[in-house]
This record gives sequence, structure tokens and C-alpha cells, in this order.
Amino acid sequence: MDIDATVHGLIEKHFWKMDNDTSLSDGDHVVLPEDMDSFLNDYSESLNVDIQSFNFRRYFPNTGIWFLPNAILPEYLKTDHHKPEPLTVQMFIESAKAGRWLYDWSSVLKVLA
Repeated sequence: MDIDATVHGLIEKHFWKMDNDTSLSDGDHVVLPEDMDSFLNDYSESLNVDIQSFNFRRYFPNTGIWFLPNAILPEYLKTDHHKPEPLTVQMFIESAKAGRWLYDWSSVLKVLA
């Protein structure tokens, strides 16, 4: 199985054709978080990739309820005050080859423990 071609095929199926260095979370052509959720499920099942350590809010910050202060909101409604980190096609390819998501600190800490 050619992992690169499979990842590119899944990305084109869910979004559009992208190069390896294209970011899905920032830049000119950002994908919608709702669409990313279905892609992640398909990616994980098709390529048998463990994505439990994938931190969705790192790449797709929660917009929350902008007119209310975070102090009074439950965690899932709080606004994230950071820019999304780049989430590239190459990251998906490398993680598929490893069989697990490689790009969050929580996954690094599990390996070191």
C-alpha cells in the first residue's frame, strides 16, 4: 500500500487536491472543523492510525461565545486565544507511516514514559 497516495486520496475525497506542505488549519484555504472531524475518522479507520493524542483545538481553536468571559463558561465553550498551528498533509503522511499521531506533546510523553 502506498501510504502517500492513500493520504492524498483521502484528502482529495474530503476536501480538495493539496501538496504535502499545504496546511489545512491556517493559510489561504482552511478546512472547516466540521469537515475535519469526518476526515479524521476516515483517516484513522482507513490507515489504522491511532489519533487519540490528536489535539483538535491546537489546530482548530474554539471560537466559544465571544461576548461572554471564559471565567463563567464551561471548558467546552471557552474561547481559545491562540492562532491555529499549521496542520500539513505531510504530518498526516508521517503519522500514517508510524501508525499513530506524532505531532502533539502528549504523544511524545507517552513514548518517553
